Amino acid sequence: MSPMGTVWQIAYREIKERGKSKAYLITTVLTLLIVVGLVVIPGLIGGGTSEYTVGSVGEGNEPIISAAAQLGNAADETDAEPSVSLEAEPFADRETAEDALELGDLDAVLVDGEEVIVESVGGFGDSAVLSLLQQGAASVDLEAIVSESGDAAADVIAVMTSDPLETTTLSGQEAGDESRGAVAYAGLLLLYMAVLLYGTWILSGVTEEKSNRVVEVLLSSIRPWQLLAGKIIGIGLLGIVQFAGTIVVAVIALEVTGSFELPSLNAAAVANLIVWFLLGFLLFAVMFGAAGSLVSRMEDAQNVALPLSLTAVVGFFVSIAALSDPDGLAAVIGTFVPLTAPFVVPVRAALEAIPAWQYAIAVVLTIAAIIGLVFVAGRIYAGGLLRYGGRVKVREAWRSAGN
Repeated sequence: MSPMGTVWQIAYREIKERGKSKAYLITTVLTLLIVVGLVVIPGLIGGGTSEYTVGSVGEGNEPIISAAAQLGNAADETDAEPSVSLEAEPFADRETAEDALELGDLDAVLVDGEEVIVESVGGFGDSAVLSLLQQGAASVDLEAIVSESGDAAADVIAVMTSDPLETTTLSGQEAGDESRGAVAYAGLLLLYMAVLLYGTWILSGVTEEKSNRVVEVLLSSIRPWQLLAGKIIGIGLLGIVQFAGTIVVAVIALEVTGSFELPSLNAAAVANLIVWFLLGFLLFAVMFGAAGSLVSRMEDAQNVALPLSLTAVVGFFVSIAALSDPDGLAAVIGTFVPLTAPFVVPVRAALEAIPAWQYAIAVVLTIAAIIGLVFVAGRIYAGGLLRYGGRVKVREAWRSAGN
């Protein structure tokens, strides 16, 4: 059998054995249930119209309540369910209204259009309705100031909730498109989760075979690099299938419930995310596989995984910096460092803030790093697999492979 045929045979073995294991099936089902729950439950317990009851004592309160409701619903689409509903309940005197507020029957009390009473401030309590009433009162005062020029309340509210200045950017990209940032953040978060979760799977799989001496039998007929490559491909494919399935279920749940409006993605944006997800996953998978050969017990696996996990954390934080300043020094440096490029480049590309030449160099450097790491990891893997006992040092594994 050809060398690559052996690699695919090992990968098939990993997929077959681990794919039907109870652990894999249970984690897949639980992950899907959690994702569906996170999408569906907030829509059941939240969303809809936030309803508030405001006590009214004296005169001058109705315009404030009406303006507050208009401001609260200013961003709503036509014919959509209102975000806010404020109902006025009249009271003959202040004391009676305060008693109702203390009992929880009211969310706030307006007195003569000059004072608002709430149960407490500084917490989550009535901060939302308090803010709305303050804005409503401000719009009423503003309307009174400009009433001589004929401006109506609706015009005042429209001005207060609009962006009167046209925004342009030096890069030429359209301003105000928040979906780019959301897509970029989602992409780097997914890669970060995949690296930590499925990289650990690969490390544990390698350590497990080494600890139960199965590897000794396997190495009698195949080469170490074939075993490493097969395990990475097999376990990686299982992880990616589970991960992709989770994303598909989440997207379907979001579409069905309508709890979040998904941004539109063009083919180039999707291709960019997929390419860098695969490059980043492969880069870290090779390192996790080599790390697993350095230990003989599952208890020690997390120790060798820590430096790799911290590397992913660094990449994640550099990508956050790139999200805030895609042309900054941290973003540019992170673009040309293979260990951080899979996190940074997709962000800059989604924000249309990376020149084509930088993108091309980042791809070449990352692929070169993967090829180099395959060679290094293969040698470390070969030198560490048949060494048992305590943790094997990288230098010892490297030297052992050369003997």
